[in-house]
Amino acid sequence: MKVLLTVAISCITLSLCHGACFVQKPKVEMIKGKLVIVHACIDPYDNSKYAPGSKWNTENCLRCSCNNNGEMTCCDRYGGIAVVEGCEAVADPETCMYKFYKTDDPSVPCPWI
Repeated sequence: MKVLLTVAISCITLSLCHGACFVQKPKVEMIKGKLVIVHACIDPYDNSKYAPGSKWNTENCLRCSCNNNGEMTCCDRYGGIAVVEGCEAVADPETCMYKFYKTDDPSVPCPWI
């Protein structure tokens, strides 16, 4: 019964966690003495440009989108960290997911996660 309760609490905790997001306002440039809004998004990590309406994943595990005004929104694809007693969450940059390992032996994955 305790195992079932622990699994239920873990599932609820995982579903309530949210990743962090940020919004980057459109870039404004001075062109021929006038301020002009750049209607493209520039990835802050690799400086690549994206057209309005674009969606992409960054190498830093962010999911970004560019709206029609050139405003960029990026959210962490890792999501929140669930606290599991006796386990430690480790971010895996290859899959953009957390893996859980036993706190007392980090080489052993937690079997119930």
